[in-house]
Amino acid sequence: MVVLVLVRSGQSSAPPSNRPVKAAVAADMVSSDSCRSCHPGNYASWHASFHRTMTQVAEPANFATKMDGLEFTHNGLDYRVDRANHAYRVFTKRSGTPASDYTEPRQIVLLTGSHTVQVYWLETGDGRTVGQFPFAYLIGEKRWAPVKDTFLTPPDPGDLYGKGEWNNTCMNCHVTQPVARPIAGGNSGTFDSKVGEFGIACEACHSGGREHIALNRSPVRRFVLHLAGRNDPTIVNPARLSGPESSLVCGQCHSIWAFKTEADAMVYVHDGAQYRPGQKEIDRRWIAQPKGTDHPDERAALDRNDPHFFDDTFWPDGQIRVIGREFNSVSASPCFTGGKYSCLSCHELHPAKTDPASLAAWASSGQLKPGMETNQACLQCHTSFAKVATLTAHTHHAADSAGSSCYNCHMPRTIYGLLKATRSHQIASPSAHETSDMGRLNACNLCHLDQPLAWTAAKLQEWYGQRPPPALDADDRELATGAKWILQGDARQRSLIALSMGWEPVQKAAGREWFYPYLIFELNDPYSAVRYGAWKSLRTLPGFIDYKFDYTADDAQQKEAVATQYRKWWFETRQANGGYRAQTILEPSGIFHQETFDRLLDHRDNKKITVVE
Repeated sequence: MVVLVLVRSGQSSAPPSNRPVKAAVAADMVSSDSCRSCHPGNYASWHASFHRTMTQVAEPANFATKMDGLEFTHNGLDYRVDRANHAYRVFTKRSGTPASDYTEPRQIVLLTGSHTVQVYWLETGDGRTVGQFPFAYLIGEKRWAPVKDTFLTPPDPGDLYGKGEWNNTCMNCHVTQPVARPIAGGNSGTFDSKVGEFGIACEACHSGGREHIALNRSPVRRFVLHLAGRNDPTIVNPARLSGPESSLVCGQCHSIWAFKTEADAMVYVHDGAQYRPGQKEIDRRWIAQPKGTDHPDERAALDRNDPHFFDDTFWPDGQIRVIGREFNSVSASPCFTGGKYSCLSCHELHPAKTDPASLAAWASSGQLKPGMETNQACLQCHTSFAKVATLTAHTHHAADSAGSSCYNCHMPRTIYGLLKATRSHQIASPSAHETSDMGRLNACNLCHLDQPLAWTAAKLQEWYGQRPPPALDADDRELATGAKWILQGDARQRSLIALSMGWEPVQKAAGREWFYPYLIFELNDPYSAVRYGAWKSLRTLPGFIDYKFDYTADDAQQKEAVATQYRKWWFETRQANGGYRAQTILEPSGIFHQETFDRLLDHRDNKKITVVE
């Protein structure tokens, strides 16, 4: 009997061969399990965070929804999911063929995401190389969608991620201490990947804990450190680092970075990252800012190798426009130059309250410190604005209005990703130039969607002495920015406008009655992500709160939805007295001013836009 137990134990401990595995990939790291006994509160807050569940092994308890019996069709293939013991398996066949044609199942082995979207990764038969299940689960909406429709991608058929993409790219920021380990001489894109830990764990932020644990087994050492009030040099506390060093701890993932050379890339994928929290630069990599004087050779090489790299991820003036890359923004902000400002000025990774309800609220709030969702975040330094008279004299808005929120004017929602608009972390002042010259919606017009750009330029010049923008054409002098950009803008700009229309402060400032026809029209946008944003915002308006719409439906269904919902608005919800303003490109009755509408639509920016997180 003892022999049988030992055999079974040995069998159960054998690492799986069909997915990346957790292993000791760095000599100084011991994993989060070793931190729990001495730091139970910090462990509890980490365990409740979305960092921990960034990547998980595909065990039934980790799935955001039940998978049993799911059936999908996508790009000419039928998919069926079932459960065998503790594993979910995916069967595939060509659409229209009998059930007997289903292939041998492939197991779902890894999960990415647990907050907004959950994505699923399949075994491929090539060792620890994984491929993508082409459907993702939208957690807030409790619905499924093709993965490509959870990002802003052109309306082209095909899947977003190919075989081995997770091993080669995604794992760089979705696990702790990734080591891709491409297999030399194997099939193209095959890997024997290992990770220090799935998800973002303790040592990603505090550095390796092996020495710290070994030395602190001595109670005498701990007591001496406590009495002396000294920091323990064997572990890193990001809160005690300088602003740039502290922010780089977050920036190792929350940034656009690139390898300095191809040789550096090869060392990284075979040996793993050598960066540790507290260092001044990330190893063999550089933070890829399009503007500046640092890393001129690397910047030039990146531009040569991928001419679209900077255009896809940055606005023309260098501001980031892709979600999850906050370090690029923070490090370009004037607050950062003082050396004290960092991500931890506003965010905290370990809150004081660790009861389940408090931790759930903290995790969902972006892990903000208490009070940081208000002007208190900025009042830490800009103390004079704590006085209401000083604040309102500066903002020219009522103290309790959205227009007196520091965030709304200096960190507007110009970042897009994961089907939502998020705040820029590059703290800057609004300017009409950013719209006229760069195509980025300024903070004023992201709220006052009903006003022309000329109105904004005049207000900013009157209130703050800003220079006037270049000569504006008739449209920028006369037409509401929201109406103009949702018709004429590129897919990214249309997404931001559609999502802004669903924000209550915008509806109060700009009036919401004229939003209906635009949001309904955008239910037939070529980009599924734009359709999603239009639908979500339409559901915030009276009469459409319960409106159900499949934003991934085909063109015929989209057109039918537009016709049906437009009739509903016209006969049931439309402002009975008319009075729609000409600047919103609507006649007083509410119908579109057709000549202007057609002209703007004919000049729509149709360049292909791809935004993935």
